[in-house]
Amino acid sequence: MNSGRFDDPRVPRTRILATPTAAIDARQQWANNRFWMETQNLGTKRYGGKRKQHWYALLAMMKTFEWALKRCGQYERGLRNAQAIVLRELAVPLLRLPAAFDGFTILQVSDPHFDGMPRLEDRIAELVRGREFDLVVFTGDYRTQLHGPIRGVMASLERLIGQLRARHGFLGILGNHDDCHMVAPLEELGIRMLINESVSIERGERGGSQIVVVGTDDVHYYYTDQALHAIERAAAAPFSIALVHSPELYDAAAAAGIDLYLCGHTHGGQVCLPGGIPIITHLNRGRRFYRGVWQHGAMRGVTHCGIGTSGIPVRFNTRGEILIHHLRAVTPPG
Repeated sequence: MNSGRFDDPRVPRTRILATPTAAIDARQQWANNRFWMETQNLGTKRYGGKRKQHWYALLAMMKTFEWALKRCGQYERGLRNAQAIVLRELAVPLLRLPAAFDGFTILQVSDPHFDGMPRLEDRIAELVRGREFDLVVFTGDYRTQLHGPIRGVMASLERLIGQLRARHGFLGILGNHDDCHMVAPLEELGIRMLINESVSIERGERGGSQIVVVGTDDVHYYYTDQALHAIERAAAAPFSIALVHSPELYDAAAAAGIDLYLCGHTHGGQVCLPGGIPIITHLNRGRRFYRGVWQHGAMRGVTHCGIGTSGIPVRFNTRGEILIHHLRAVTPPG
């Protein structure tokens, strides 16, 4: 497969695994299809079929829940919970990880919904201030609103990116709250968006070791087979990481041979019963993977609980989080 260079100086030794012409053609096809789904208010299913997205019914439910919380005096408590973001660091043991990438650090930012909680970017920056990472990945849902202006969201992201340091730069994907017109502005901020595409990151003497990172479009509402094909191509590499907005592609990714699957979308339930039992996971598949570290076959997965909130700015029995993944090369037993 031919490779092109990504010219952002903040992303050394990183290669786009597609020719420029193929990338443009695939993106144009994707954009046409995604725009049509957005304007028709349609979602597509993995095994075929379409469904109307009931945004307004969900919004009405959220407003009713917000009213109930205020009536029973629990709204302020939920708001404080949502603002109490925590930093979590995970050691991620991986059997096929090249030795040159042992200790590789990935900062994962997921579901910030910047328009739902003011100045959230400052809280994120405060928690990681002074740290430098090998890679920063954004796994979707930059906003809460589904339509309309994005200037405020982009301003928040720009402030955040200006305070983050990453040796191999910034990679991102879209979530179900993000629209196709956000790709260009996100890339203007320095985030290399992966729209059913892959990049390779090289390390070691003369770049002799590499890992491949593949990113898909949202598979919860906007699934197409382009996502699956991108996963399959990337999984042919000696080591691969998938960035997918939700865990719903877990089985296909594991079957293809993906090594590490990083996702978000669920907010860890956002509103949970005692013990962290979610009332709603907002998943069609893989509901048991609604948060935390998990395993499916040989593939390791991590579902980010999200930083921001969706619908109303409250959390119960779960916390917003920032995740730092420390990749560890382990030797197979025996």
